[in-house]
Amino acid sequence: MTSTSYFPTSQDGQIVWLSHYDLKLPIYGAICGISDQEINNTQTDLAYYIWMLQHWHPSIQRDAKESTAYKTMMVTGSSSINGTINYPQPSVFPQAPTSTSPGIQKRLFSQIVRIKAGANYSEAIGHDLGIIAIPNNIEHLIPIPSILVERGESGQRVAISFNKYGHDGVWIECRINGGEWSFLAIDTLKPYYDERPLAEGNTHETREYRLRWWDKSVAHGEWSTVLSVLLGV
Repeated sequence: MTSTSYFPTSQDGQIVWLSHYDLKLPIYGAICGISDQEINNTQTDLAYYIWMLQHWHPSIQRDAKESTAYKTMMVTGSSSINGTINYPQPSVFPQAPTSTSPGIQKRLFSQIVRIKAGANYSEAIGHDLGIIAIPNNIEHLIPIPSILVERGESGQRVAISFNKYGHDGVWIECRINGGEWSFLAIDTLKPYYDERPLAEGNTHETREYRLRWWDKSVAHGEWSTVLSVLLGV
């Protein structure tokens, strides 16, 4: 059986790995015998795969839990609650990229086997593509956040989730509409909720987030992958 020990087991780790492979494949694909058409097809696969893991699936799971809880409350809850309670609104997430056919992971791992078998393949290429297993892999070296736009008490909010991997917490920064990065929060419990309203005069905002580790009152380490959301739509 072909080893895929380079592929993270956690869903958050997979998002980071897939994004990295998507970035590096155009650099090394042709060198290792992968055609331009296959590279394009793989990037279509990866965009859809990442969207499912990062946006669609978490949103659907959350909506399912909230709808079940609402149904239970309405059917069997206390009648002493005053007034009506509206049903939970569905999550808002980015529009899906171009759809693709089933078997994304099978095609991806098959491609990696062929890359490793190529005459021009080297360990340096393998490490840069992230297809060689290494100790203390990336999901322990940097925070791996996931974000979700959801409905809060006062409107849209952004939920930022992460795994601490034994660290005290994370230092979170944000930038809005391509502006300067600024400190947002130190958080030790997930998720962190960014419930700030849109800036005065804005009808929508693109917010980007990055995280680094925070231990013993000091922020340190490399930044996470930057994740972005669109609010006000």
